[in-house]
Amino acid sequence: MSNNNSDLIYWLAWLSNPKIGPSRFALLRRSFTTMQAAWQASSLELKQAGLESELINNIINYRAQTDPADLMAKTEQLKIKLVTIAEADYPKLLKEIYDPPPLLFYKGSVAAWQNNCLGVVGTRRATAYGLRVTSDLTKDLALAGLTIVSGLAYGIDTAAHQATLEVSGQTIAVLASGLDTIYPAANRQLANKIISQGGALISEFPLAMPPLKQNFPYRNRLIAGLSRGVLVCEATVDSGALITAKLALESGRDVFAVPGSIYSEQAQGSNELLKLGSHLVTKAADVLNLFGLDSIAPRPLPKLTAEQEKFLSVFSLEPENLDDLIRQSGLSAGAFMAQLTELELAGWVKEVSPRGYVRRG
Repeated sequence: MSNNNSDLIYWLAWLSNPKIGPSRFALLRRSFTTMQAAWQASSLELKQAGLESELINNIINYRAQTDPADLMAKTEQLKIKLVTIAEADYPKLLKEIYDPPPLLFYKGSVAAWQNNCLGVVGTRRATAYGLRVTSDLTKDLALAGLTIVSGLAYGIDTAAHQATLEVSGQTIAVLASGLDTIYPAANRQLANKIISQGGALISEFPLAMPPLKQNFPYRNRLIAGLSRGVLVCEATVDSGALITAKLALESGRDVFAVPGSIYSEQAQGSNELLKLGSHLVTKAADVLNLFGLDSIAPRPLPKLTAEQEKFLSVFSLEPENLDDLIRQSGLSAGAFMAQLTELELAGWVKEVSPRGYVRRG
C-alpha cells in the first residue's frame, strides 16, 4: 500500500503523536485504505481496528488539537524532508530490521544512504588513542566509498563525522531528537557541514522532540539498521555503542571492534566485543575485505605552511634516527617533537622503526 502526497500530511500527523509507534502505525495502515481515512475514523472504527480504549481517547484529544497541514507547513519551513517506508527512497537495509520507523525526517541528500553504509560508534569520553584510531580508520573507509553513519555525539561520533568530511566523504548523523534540535548544540556547525558536503541528518522523531534519555536506544537502532556493519572504535562496558552493536547483531549485520589497552576503562567494552567474537580491526582493509571492497584512494595530504616545509626538509625517504633528525633541525627536543607529532598526524611523516622516521614522497 503506497502513500501519495496528499496523504503524507496524515502520516506526519499520526507519527507526531508520541503514543503512535511503528507497530500501532502498522495496525492503522492495515485497517484503513489511507492514513487520512484513519485520521477521520470514528471511535468505533478505531476500536474495530484493534486499538484499546485509552489510546482511542488519546487519539480523539490529539486530533482535536492538531492540524496536519500546519504540521507539514512547519516542517517545510525548516527545510526538513520526509520519506515514508512505502517509498523507493526509503533506506533499503532499514526496512529489514524488526521495527523500522514508518517515517523518516531528514535534511540533506537521500544519496547518502544509497551507498554502502558503515556505522562508526564509541564512547563520548574518548581517549587520544580512540580519537586517532577513529580518524585514521574512518578516513580510509570513507575514501573507499563507504558512507559513515554515526550519532553526532561528543567523542568518537564527532571524530568519525569530522574525519569523513576532511576527505570529502559522505556521512550521516542520526539524531535522538527532532531535526529542529541539534544535540549537542556545539555540533550545529558540524551538522551544517554534513549537509553541505552531500551527507544527511536523519531522525524518526518529530519536531519539538527533545533528546530524551529514552530516545537514544531508538537512535542507535537506526544507526545499526542503516548500516551493513558497525565498527566500535572505543567503548566502555556501559557505552551506548554496545547497544548499537547488539542491535546490529540482531539485524544480521557485522560487528567490528578496535582493540584497546587492557588498562583503559574506555576500551573495556570494545575489548569485550572482541572476546565475544566481533571482527578485530586494526586497519580499514579488515572491514573492506569482509564487504568485498578493496580499493582505498590515496589520502590527500594537507597543505604545509612555510615553517612546516622547512621542518619537513630535514627528513628523507630513507629512515633516519630521531636523535640525528633533532640535531639536523637545530631545534630543541621539545620543539622538534611538537612539530613531528603535528606532521605525523597529518600523514607527512611516518615512524617505520623504533626512533626511525621517513617523510612521505
